[in-house]
Amino acid sequence: MYVRSKRIALVGTLIALLVLAGVIVNKHNLAIYTASLDTRAFNIGVLGTVKDIEPARALSDAEKLISSAIYESLVYYDEKSGDIKPLLASNWTYSKDGKCLIIKLKKNVKFSNGKTVTAQYVKAAWENNFSNAADWYSVSLFLPITGAKERVDGKKQEISGIQVVDDKTLKLYFVKPNAVFVSMLTNPIFNVVNIEEKEVFGTGPFVLKDKKENGLVLLKNEHYHRGMPRLSALNITVYSDAESAYKDYQAGKLDYLDMVPLSEIKNIKKNLAYKGLFINQPLLETYSLGFNNSREPYAQDYQLRRALNYAIDRKAINDSVFGGAYLTLKGVVPSGAPGYSSHMRGYSYNPEKARQLLEKAGYPEGQGLPLLTLSYNGDPGHREVAEAVALQLGKLGIQVQTLSMEWDYYQKQVADGSMSFFRIGWQADYLDADSFLYSLHHSKQMGISNYVGYQNPRVDKLLDQSRSQMNNKEERFKLLNRAEQIIIDDAPCLWLFQKQTTKLISKQVNALQVNPLNQIDWYKVELKKLTTEEPKSQSGSKKI
Repeated sequence: MYVRSKRIALVGTLIALLVLAGVIVNKHNLAIYTASLDTRAFNIGVLGTVKDIEPARALSDAEKLISSAIYESLVYYDEKSGDIKPLLASNWTYSKDGKCLIIKLKKNVKFSNGKTVTAQYVKAAWENNFSNAADWYSVSLFLPITGAKERVDGKKQEISGIQVVDDKTLKLYFVKPNAVFVSMLTNPIFNVVNIEEKEVFGTGPFVLKDKKENGLVLLKNEHYHRGMPRLSALNITVYSDAESAYKDYQAGKLDYLDMVPLSEIKNIKKNLAYKGLFINQPLLETYSLGFNNSREPYAQDYQLRRALNYAIDRKAINDSVFGGAYLTLKGVVPSGAPGYSSHMRGYSYNPEKARQLLEKAGYPEGQGLPLLTLSYNGDPGHREVAEAVALQLGKLGIQVQTLSMEWDYYQKQVADGSMSFFRIGWQADYLDADSFLYSLHHSKQMGISNYVGYQNPRVDKLLDQSRSQMNNKEERFKLLNRAEQIIIDDAPCLWLFQKQTTKLISKQVNALQVNPLNQIDWYKVELKKLTTEEPKSQSGSKKI
């Protein structure tokens, strides 16, 4: 009896020692892991292709995301206050007539190569971006500046309206008063780069260190003007498909996944394992169908255009094609844009009203209306949307055929005004309702970004007046709201959706926020230390 008790006691002691040893080893491993958070790279997964990350040439979402960690502009949009705040600039003032903007730069801001940012560098960077921009839409943001058009036409070697006063002062002169131009400066085309040397340097929190076969490595900028970044490095992997990236996230290989597969969104929303890790942020990006307002049967027929808007069940298409990932859009300006009005009267699904308007337009039950051709750039999602729209319009007697086009050819057709009914995707160039109203609907933007050929003198006047409100933001927004309501009544487009971004982060990520332009302030992002209760690995695949 004594011997047996002794054996039991010995076994119990050994078990206790093993448990203690396990706890010690676990704490030791955890200590090593959490200590390494200060030095290990932050692992990022992006989708698509990365050809160029310089501000003037970054076009894809992946390129823009990487570029935003390296380069900065003079100002930024503060989502909390809804105001434009200084970044590389210290302050700015408009002249009384609103045709001159004086910008003062912060002192001792340096590029990542250690050189101090001056007004001369800013002007040189903007001239460089203007000359090397990958798309015309970015170039058009310079057009409000005096001399920009002459520069486009090749009559001048520089933009005369960008003037250097001294090392820390710039003056911008405008063709017309432009109260929204400070917001325009948040666009990457106005990011500041040092172009003196072969390698292009920025002022952002990170600097390009290495290019890999399938990605890049960025290291923190030791000269960063806001202080030392929380992360030591960004290790970016570029994936060709969302499913592979999602599998690596589930395996714990990624701290941040920039795009979630549409097929997984519903499951992720239901899965408690992703609580606090799934980011679903509305973007200032819209998905619409444009009517060519100078071609039949849409020209001079607002009744028909309104009827088509009321005929579409946007929610049904969103649920069936995008898994409910988008928001339905009832008008021009998406929610979240400064100047957006939640009280705006817009379009909803109302087939009976659509029938009434069709009859007023002279096409009862669609009779007499010619076959409509709905064009889109080749993509499975766009095809499904086009087919769903065609099916719904068919229920009202409206016959629609869909036409897929290769992207480059499609872009040319849109720019030339060659199509009559076609898909339009528009991402705000800057955080303001003006980017949707002026850019897409002012008659002076025809041939630039007014793709549908919309012209209304009343709208032009209101939009011009809004840009003259230098010191009264509320009045400026009222003018924009009045212009939007007129545009909605004219129905130059069939508005469908507002896009939302879908991203995933790991449990170690802290302070990662996405703004309505799909941008992230990488300076603030950090990896937090785990507690003994928190698992190291990501168990997102568990179904609950």
